[in-house]
Amino acid sequence: MSSVEILLVTTRAPNYLLIGLEIELFFGYACLMARGRPREFDESTALEQAMSAFWRHGYDAVSIDDLQDATGLARQSLYRTFGDKRTLFLRALDLYGEQMIGPVVAELNSDGRAIDNIHRVFRMWEAGATLPDGPGCMMVNTCSQFLDADEDVTALVLKHQGGIASAFRDALKRAQDEGDVDPAINARGMGRTLACVVGGLMGLARMGASTAFTRDVLRTLRDTISVREPAR
Repeated sequence: MSSVEILLVTTRAPNYLLIGLEIELFFGYACLMARGRPREFDESTALEQAMSAFWRHGYDAVSIDDLQDATGLARQSLYRTFGDKRTLFLRALDLYGEQMIGPVVAELNSDGRAIDNIHRVFRMWEAGATLPDGPGCMMVNTCSQFLDADEDVTALVLKHQGGIASAFRDALKRAQDEGDVDPAINARGMGRTLACVVGGLMGLARMGASTAFTRDVLRTLRDTISVREPAR
């Protein structure tokens, strides 16, 4: 009904018809608003739930239906909020880097003797790698899934792996200055080595490597760089 038609009706119709028209217009407007109003949800929580699904099952194995089940969102809400599946995966991978690698970098950069920070990170890794049925490292899992290079995925993996390698480099240099790490060790090269070896170790742990195997590797790495026993 046009505005002119509504005006004509309202000037000519009896009061009871006007009341009925007002009610009809009100409920019609309310229905339109309800259909157009987006479903309310916590976007950050939904992203974490999607990250968990991708982390445990991998990009290819997770369908849109799986993402709906994981997040509790309808397909339309997923697309409207996160775009397509690939875009959602990239955001989930970046979130993994912030949540899982970020604390490691923060620990390495924290106050106190650098060697103690390094040893605490090794203990964190040992606990994570020996969890029963652990999902491994999402970064490593992603590298094995995207055998054909994907520029966006590669950039995210290198950003976060590079961040942890750099944090190890800086911590090792500090520990050398403090007399706790052999000064002959190449801090940059060792930082990169630690980032790569531990990532691979997480992948092996997911495939069933024993706890003893994991601990042996981590403790050997620790002993290789240390000239002082870790603080208790």
